Amino acid sequence: MVADAALSLAGHKIVGFLDDNPSLSGRSIMGLPVLGPISAWRDHNIDGLIPAIGANRARRDIMQRETSRNAKAITIVHPCATVSTWAELKAGIVAFAGAIVNAYAKIGQNVIINTGAIVEHDCEIGDHAHVAPGCYLGGEVKIGEGSLLGLGSRVLPGVSIGNWCVIGAGAVVTEDVADHATVVGVPARRVR
Repeated sequence: MVADAALSLAGHKIVGFLDDNPSLSGRSIMGLPVLGPISAWRDHNIDGLIPAIGANRARRDIMQRETSRNAKAITIVHPCATVSTWAELKAGIVAFAGAIVNAYAKIGQNVIINTGAIVEHDCEIGDHAHVAPGCYLGGEVKIGEGSLLGLGSRVLPGVSIGNWCVIGAGAVVTEDVADHATVVGVPARRVR
């Protein structure tokens, strides 16, 4: 999905994939070669990395490691996504087709705003979070670092979700969620 979004943009030349799974090296994905492990980006004259990893902690760890080695995190906004000129996006964000990010939203580093997700006005999303397909965040929602909002979840306006939380698919979050909690259901209730 990330490659599809990146290939649809002018201004970026995608040279291939990097993956730490040695069995993928030399293969082709979407007509692009798998060049080797992620740490080999310097060997291929690569200017920047696009984080294409769904697991939040793994994406964080890899991007922190590689940016400390001077890799540049590239932000990709699919041409069919809508991002307000008043929104603030940090480096390494991927916004997929149909995603909407409205005015004064602040999106942290290395965040995924997936297909059809809506981030309303004045929301704040912490670094390394993932807003899954079809999620809707009402205005002034705060999402902590590394949190995962499951497929089709809803967060009511003004609600805060802590760091490294999991919001189950289809959940409707009506009140604040503490750090490291897992909530599911309608209305969402804590299960961990």
